[in-house]
Amino acid sequence: MNPRIRRELARKLELARDEIEDGLRYGVPHLVGEIRNAYDDNGGSPDLSLSVVVFEKARHSFVIREDGGTFFMYPAENSNHRRLFFSLWRFLDGKNHSGGRFEPGMHIRGILRSAVQRAGFEVLWINVRPAGRGEYIDVWATKDGVRYNMLFEKISSGEYVLLEIEKV
Repeated sequence: MNPRIRRELARKLELARDEIEDGLRYGVPHLVGEIRNAYDDNGGSPDLSLSVVVFEKARHSFVIREDGGTFFMYPAENSNHRRLFFSLWRFLDGKNHSGGRFEPGMHIRGILRSAVQRAGFEVLWINVRPAGRGEYIDVWATKDGVRYNMLFEKISSGEYVLLEIEKV
């Protein structure tokens, strides 16, 4: 990703520090953002918008890459803007930020059903939906008696990104 977008993200997180700290008093603050032109290395200026919203008890995260932009929501449970920057950056890059848990943004390689099962889920149902040039895969699964809906995007043959996971 463009180095200028990293600088802009760090700057916006610094500006949002007070809002995040205030949100921690009421619930779980979340960063909601949109990045445009992040991959343009030809002098195009990257655009980043960032807002803070607070959920009373819920914790949500997702990354959607579409039409040259990246849209995301990420819990800002740490008011230290440097730590928050690095965890958000790893999340946006799809690195294994989850400590072994399935979380939005993580990349999965290989057979999707097998990867979900290796993570301890029992797969109940899988549905593949064509979307433009790509595919989205809905997975219903259970783990420890809890049902989950997962949404994956197929980014290449045998490679997937978890976009969303929610308890049902």
